[in-house]
Amino acid sequence: MKNVLIVEDSKAIRSLIRIALEEAGGFFTTEANNGFEALRTLPSRKFDLIITDINMPKLDGFGFIEAVRVDDDYRAIPILVLTTESDPAKKQRA
Repeated sequence: MKNVLIVEDSKAIRSLIRIALEEAGGFFTTEANNGFEALRTLPSRKFDLIITDINMPKLDGFGFIEAVRVDDDYRAIPILVLTTESDPAKKQRA
């Protein structure tokens, strides 16, 4: 079973991702509303993948990714950025 952390401020989008992963099988999901909540959640289990949005309140996806990448315990976790952001510079930064 792979552990996936879903970081998304939209409850509907979080639910869609969770349902898609559950239906695919082999995934256990944990959800967070924003990057700040996700950082508090990281120590709760070993995550195999993080799926995150960019535009979120409290701590956006960029801040969250930067915090994950500087921490030796989490820097190797693959991060998939799933966003509706259309700005090419922001997409490149992600």
